[in-house]
Parts: sequence; C-alpha cells; structure tokens
Amino acid sequence: MSETEQTTNLTVAPRLTAQTKLDPSARLFLAGLRAVGWPPTHERTIGQARRDFRTLAAATSGWRPMAHVDDALVHADGRDIPVRVYRPLHRSSPSPLLVWLHGGGFVIGDLFTADGTCRRLADACGAVVVSVDYRRAPEHPLPAAHEDAVAATVWAIDHCAELGGNPARIVVGGDSAGANLAAHTVQMLRDHGPQRAAMQLLVYPVTDLSLSHTDFDPRLAQLLTHKTLHWFGNHAMPNLTLAERRRADISPMFADELDGLPPAMLITAEIDPLRSDGTAYLRRLRAAGVPVTHANYPGQIHGFFDMDLIMPASSHAIAAAARAISTVHRVALPTHDADTAAVDWQTPSAEWQRRIVETTRRIPMVNAIPMMSTLLEHHMHTAATALRRKRRRGSPPKCLSTSVEP
Repeated sequence: MSETEQTTNLTVAPRLTAQTKLDPSARLFLAGLRAVGWPPTHERTIGQARRDFRTLAAATSGWRPMAHVDDALVHADGRDIPVRVYRPLHRSSPSPLLVWLHGGGFVIGDLFTADGTCRRLADACGAVVVSVDYRRAPEHPLPAAHEDAVAATVWAIDHCAELGGNPARIVVGGDSAGANLAAHTVQMLRDHGPQRAAMQLLVYPVTDLSLSHTDFDPRLAQLLTHKTLHWFGNHAMPNLTLAERRRADISPMFADELDGLPPAMLITAEIDPLRSDGTAYLRRLRAAGVPVTHANYPGQIHGFFDMDLIMPASSHAIAAAARAISTVHRVALPTHDADTAAVDWQTPSAEWQRRIVETTRRIPMVNAIPMMSTLLEHHMHTAATALRRKRRRGSPPKCLSTSVEP
C-alpha cells in the first residue's frame, strides 16, 4: 500500500445521507460511460489518459466565439510557458482579467481541455481570460506547476494593459488541481507581489495533496475515483512522502496564515471526494477573515463545471462565477517595475494551424475516432488480461522432477 493510500482513515468530511441522489444528468452521463465500457483513468497510461481527457472535453464542453484568441509564450527563468489569451466580443474596457489554471490532476489537462470553459467564462463576464499551460507531471513533478502558475500570473499582471485588462481587477481561478494552483498563487502574490489579486475563484479545489481532507466514502467516488486520485498523486509527487505532500508550497491548506488573501468564490459538487477539502479550506479562509461566497451544487459530480453540453448545472455555475468576476472590486495598486518586454505572440501560421486542428477535433464525427480507439484498445486489453488470468488458473502446478538417471 502506498503512502497516499494510507490516508483513507483520515476522512474528516460529513458523509452523504441516504437521501442524497445523483443529478439526473450526471446519472445519465455515468450510466453512458458504464454502458460503453469507458476506462477509468487509473487504468490508462499517461498518453492514453491525456487523449481520453481531450476526447471527453470535446464531447461535453461547449464553444463560444471570441473577438480574439491568441497564443503567446511567457519567458520565465529560462523556460517558456505557453498561455492562451481570450478577448470576448462584448466587454468593457478595461475589463477584469482572469488567469485560469486548468484541472487534470497536474497530469492530463492542457489548453485544449480548458478551451471551452475559458470561452464560456470570458463570454459570460466580459473579462479577458489568460489560460496557462503549466508544466505537467510526471515529466515535471510538483512544484513545477506551482512555479509556472505564479510566473504566468505575474506576467499577466505586468502585461495587463496590453492584454486589455484592468490591473486593479485581477482574478486568479482554476478547477480541481488548477484551483490548488490558484490558491497557491494568490498566497504568493500576497507575500511577494507584485500586487495582490482582487479575487480567487476556486472550483472544487484540492488544497491538501496528502488527501487527509479528502472524503473516501465510496458513494462519492463518481468519475473521480479514489484510485484515480492516488494515480494522480503518485505521478505528480513520485518522490514525496506523506508529510512532504503537506508542504505549504504545494498544499495551500497548510499555509501558516490565510489572512490578507483576496475574497474567494468557492464552488463545490455534492457528490465529489474533494467537497470535504473545499469546505475545510472554506472554514480556514473564513476563520482568517477572508470573505467567501460558497456555491454547492446538489447531486453534481467532480468535473461538472466544464460539461455544459450535458450538465445544466454547469451553465448555472458559470453564470454565478461570471457575476462574481464582473463585479469584483478594485484593489490598490502598488508601484512596481513591470516587465516592459513585448508580448511574444505566436506566429500567424502557427495560430491558423492550431485553430484548424482544434476546430476539427470538436466535430463529433472526428472526435468519435479517438473515442472508438479508446474503447477498442481498452476492451482488447481487458480481454487479454482476463485470458492470461484464466490460463494461469488452469495451468498445472509446477513440480520438482523425481526422475532418476539409470
């Protein structure tokens, strides 16, 4: 048993009651995955899991037109961090600027899987959105993602005027693992500058990577299963002990002080192992005097925020988040030396290539190809595994030879 799996006896969250039920749309979605035999993430290789996540994102997340969508590179300490900038059709000038950090367990998310959510947020609140393609594990174990999240946010602050945003209305947000990065980033901005964020948007966050605030009730393990949580953790933090996973630089829950952080909007799903983590962090924020708006969605599962094509609650949650962003109060701006380097935009030819590839990927008939490939290879793997087990059970036991040479 791994160190992460030993945390199952540390559950602190309230249990589901007998009356708790899945939302009908969530129940239908999960039933469909079971019917076709969609593989759980923890049974996949890294490459397969990333492809599966992109396939589900294309099938479940909507799309909104933007005035401009441009890719750029953030240069930080000898590395390049890709970012994507969304400027909506209808916005005030200067508008709030949202730095968005995608989910995916620090392992499988990317700019494409976050594209639909970023477009819907930008369209709903009229804000400029900067989506960050931070380094992923296992190629880059934590805290690489945390370092990139902070560096990209500082870059967005320094270039806020050029991007069309208001530097006094910076919002840092994310979902799941991305919410962990957002919570960490606003702590770093408070402590090290160049300025404080005006708001943090945390969507079903995981703020304790030791999972000691995760609820291991099996009834909550819908889509995001406990084995998948351990799979993410073991890939993202392969060399960290359980105690080291509670370091404040990767687990915002364990920061010494939370006072002075920006107001938070925290969104949770009722049937989610991480709901208990979110509510525990909520209590810590409120105890520190941080204003928090909490929206819990009954019957919903982890991931619903991104699934507006199949989950009506997703649109309600996006609208609630957009209202909070569009009305965010300005913060006082300290004087600091901003990065005066011009934004390193991607070349037009690369932009067009990216647009063609991603637009094509969203076509249902095209997206069906990787979907069928996933199902086929998983079923073949399952059948081959079952055959090997059957052969092992049916093979005669190996005995020592008793023959004697004449």
